[in-house]
Amino acid sequence: MTDNGFLVGEALVGEEPEIAHIDLMIGSKNGAMGQAFANSLAQPRQGHTPILAVIRPNLPVKPATLIVPKVTIRNLEDAEKTFGPAQSAIAKAVADAVEEGIIPKEAVEEIAIIVSVFIHPRGKDYQRIYRYNYGATKLAIRRAIEKFPDIDKVLEEKDKAMHAMIGFRINNLKNPPYLEVAFDIPDWRRVEGIIRALPRTDAIIIEAGTPLIKRYGVEVVQKIHQLRPESVVVADLKTLDTGNLEARMAGDATADVIGFSGLAPLKTMEKFIAECKKVGALSLMDTLNVSDPVAVLKKLKEKPDIVELHRAIDVERVEEAQWGNIKEIKKACNNKVLVAVAGGIRADKVEDALKSGADILVVGRAITSAKDVTGAARAFLQKMGIEEVDQFRVMTDF
Repeated sequence: MTDNGFLVGEALVGEEPEIAHIDLMIGSKNGAMGQAFANSLAQPRQGHTPILAVIRPNLPVKPATLIVPKVTIRNLEDAEKTFGPAQSAIAKAVADAVEEGIIPKEAVEEIAIIVSVFIHPRGKDYQRIYRYNYGATKLAIRRAIEKFPDIDKVLEEKDKAMHAMIGFRINNLKNPPYLEVAFDIPDWRRVEGIIRALPRTDAIIIEAGTPLIKRYGVEVVQKIHQLRPESVVVADLKTLDTGNLEARMAGDATADVIGFSGLAPLKTMEKFIAECKKVGALSLMDTLNVSDPVAVLKKLKEKPDIVELHRAIDVERVEEAQWGNIKEIKKACNNKVLVAVAGGIRADKVEDALKSGADILVVGRAITSAKDVTGAARAFLQKMGIEEVDQFRVMTDF
């Protein structure tokens, strides 16, 4: 079935506190799997003693199945839950998998299974412990045999899913357009009030502007995330030197997107982009005062994730917005870049910006200085064709 290798399966079934989480391996007794099975059985660890799964005393299940507790067993009550309903459920699930043809009957003497089982210390209901662990084991076996998920499914789901224990989504900006609300106000009390007034939607990005960061430090990003843990937060550093150091500082402060200046030396920009990848943040090149962004991008070995076409606040009233080279910018980045437009964006300019190819509209005072912040933000979202619903989903099963 697996030659001398092994297959891996995982499943989460049920509700707390009896929720079942099963990780398992199935493989040949002649390979690494057999060695791991023997080592685990021969060298038990305190609080994590492995046991053979049995249908009943003196009748071990086939294929031979070893159960290893994930949570430290502290007392007899914990032991009873693991060695009683959970163990019985796992043995029954393995036997049923053979009977149903999920595991080939002719292979049962050639393979072994190691099951890592989670039993919550607060779990009390033995019926639920049994049923949840049965279902999770059966599902994990099927997934292992079917080699689920394939890599295409992983890549499709990686930017959509939310792990229940995190409590927030990781939004990698895969579904533009987005509205980025820029906070260049160096007054945290005002910023906090405005953030609380913004609609709760995945389509809104929060930017910690340069003046705000200069006054309160990059840690202001954490304060924003405390208010809106589900939102992408941009740290607009406009870095010109020590690229890797500043990117690391912003990443440590939980920034999702970190901005550097397109006027920085090439080496600085490349170090900045590389450091962003290390800390799991997106890199943003700010083109403020960059005369030819396309030429700069072509020189970079590593391209940024976002390019922001930026007019300075000081010249917004005398310069018209220019977004004519968005296609060239995307082409220079192999069409693997988001383009943001910033500087004097008003609601009546939204359609033009989107038609030009913009993925992110950066809006500051048109929202942050509005008497009705909520209404102003919703007006932009409506113009962008964005409904106030989550753009992500939580996968419960396949």
